[in-house]
Amino acid sequence: MRVRDLMRREPRVTRPDASLAAAGRVMAEVDCGILPVVDDGRLVGVITDRDVCLAVARQERAASQIEVRRAMSADLHTCGPEAAVSDALATMREHRVRRLPVLGPDRALAGILSMDDVVLATRPEGTPGFTGPAYGEVVETLRAINEHLIPAGHA
Repeated sequence: MRVRDLMRREPRVTRPDASLAAAGRVMAEVDCGILPVVDDGRLVGVITDRDVCLAVARQERAASQIEVRRAMSADLHTCGPEAAVSDALATMREHRVRRLPVLGPDRALAGILSMDDVVLATRPEGTPGFTGPAYGEVVETLRAINEHLIPAGHA
């Protein structure tokens, strides 16, 4: 199974100069927890609902007064639409992320692949004719994403 088979196409986006309040409203409208941040047609970052919350708490200012660029992550982990879903899951495990922007051959944003999409497509190992993600691989990925690092001496 390929990423293109599961990704959400044409995701809503925001700009770096938009306010966190505007980005939050878009997330609420489309019931999602992430927005790609695009500048001049190029993906420059992502912002999550958690990023919005933490930025407002840290800066003690209204969300309407904080720009997306102040809270977004520019450390991007992406995949392509032709990538195998198992490769995308490996990227999610390695970088402990639940969502990957999907970039087309021209590096334009083609969609978003989320763990939610993968979980809904999961089937038991050995399901006849099924080439998508199996339960074990998805559980392994979720475990890696959710694993908290325990400081030395606190185990």
